[in-house]
Amino acid sequence: MRKSRIFTVATAVAMAVTALAGCGQSTQGGVPDDTLTLATASPLGSFDPVKFDVGPGKPYWQAVYDTLLRQDANRNVIPGMASAFSYDPAHTTLTLDLRKDIRFSDGAAFDANAAKANLARFTSTPGPNSATGEAITGIDAVRPDQLVLHLSAPDPALLPNLASALGTMVSPDALSKGGFDQVPVGSGPYLYDSAGSQPGTTVFRRNSAYPDGAQYPFDRLELVAISDPNTIRNGLTTGRLDAGSFVATDASKLQAAGLSTVQVANAWNGLILADRAGTIQPALGKPEVRQAINMVVDRDLFRTLAPGNPPATTQIFAPGSGAYDEQLNAAYPHDVTKAKELMARAGYPGGFAVTMPDMSSFTGSPALNTALDMQLGAIGITVTWEKVPPTQLLTSMTSGRFPMFFMSLGMKSPWEDLQLSVLPAAAWNPFHVSEPELAALISAAQHAEPGTAQDAAFRAVNRQLVQSAWFAPIFGAETVWASVAGVKIERQERGYPDLVRFQRAGS
Repeated sequence: MRKSRIFTVATAVAMAVTALAGCGQSTQGGVPDDTLTLATASPLGSFDPVKFDVGPGKPYWQAVYDTLLRQDANRNVIPGMASAFSYDPAHTTLTLDLRKDIRFSDGAAFDANAAKANLARFTSTPGPNSATGEAITGIDAVRPDQLVLHLSAPDPALLPNLASALGTMVSPDALSKGGFDQVPVGSGPYLYDSAGSQPGTTVFRRNSAYPDGAQYPFDRLELVAISDPNTIRNGLTTGRLDAGSFVATDASKLQAAGLSTVQVANAWNGLILADRAGTIQPALGKPEVRQAINMVVDRDLFRTLAPGNPPATTQIFAPGSGAYDEQLNAAYPHDVTKAKELMARAGYPGGFAVTMPDMSSFTGSPALNTALDMQLGAIGITVTWEKVPPTQLLTSMTSGRFPMFFMSLGMKSPWEDLQLSVLPAAAWNPFHVSEPELAALISAAQHAEPGTAQDAAFRAVNRQLVQSAWFAPIFGAETVWASVAGVKIERQERGYPDLVRFQRAGS
């Protein structure tokens, strides 16, 4: 079994953009200049909040816009353009007290009417991020410095979403005139320099009117769209880049080159045992079968073969999130004998046949298929690998065509993860399965008091998902960020680092 390209599903897209030639010298040498030059895997997209790229494209819009709320490095929600926020006891009314010292770059004032106009447009405009505002049923500008949001039901992801695309504020004048998707008019730490930008390199200069400018120590920002790791590494070692991201396996090489590194958890990899009702594969309707699959998967073997030796896991939630429970990672020790007993108890002592989508065109190797053939075959599960055109692969998995399949899914907040893969309408719950006990636990978490009580409720959901084996997670995925001397990347709990995490070393 080759270890080279088995597990590159999450990082299969490698777009090399030769934009480095347009970059100036960076902070190489430990004496930072006034320009921060970041490599980002995403090219410049839309500046319309409904269409934001909230992953690798995040630095583009975080440079020019501010948000009602923000998140700290531990992903706690903190004040932003709103100085305070509070829920009513039912968690269906959110009151935001707004700052009075903010103006947009076109001179327009920020107030409750401006915030209402932004949220009203966001919740009525279709786009990839529009679902984050679905719970909002009413928006009241009670007074110039206070906004009240009314919800159809508690939304545990509302606060982090108000720190992202949903809470992004565009100048009300620009909202009415249009064109801000190409020429942003916000109140963020930087201003878009269209004249100084060129294809592949987007330039921003400091917004001196930004009230929290001390949090952003660089006067100028360059974002270079480039994802080829060799090109990024060369850019860092030759002084043309200040920071960039790599797969975790590159950490030791980067450190040997004198670069500082920070690792961030961002995804889990494993099997989605989708047909939990046994609709097209009756065996998967038996919890014992799904538990047997979890026990026959050799996580220690997989993690030693994957780049960077990532952590083994049995859960879909991110380490450090409120739902994560370290003890659950011991729930399924590799035990073929026990797995066979579970298969026999479920009525499948001889196993069964299943068809799964062939991922080898994405991984560049049949080794993943081979590994799963061997391990699932130990309990009599025989796999037929079906080749699916790349453009149809995701649709084939989310439409219920396959009862189980290998996948890599990103990890955010617990409620966002449930919205992605567990709730009946979730894209990655293709058979729309709902179990009464799990639904009750999810409802309890949705309505729990945010904080300790809600975290405990999410952990109860997690325990139920692991015990009933809705998934067979195998290992986590981590991204390593590297920076030159003079630049420090503050470790963020999970996800693509916010722009504010890039600081001068020693600050």
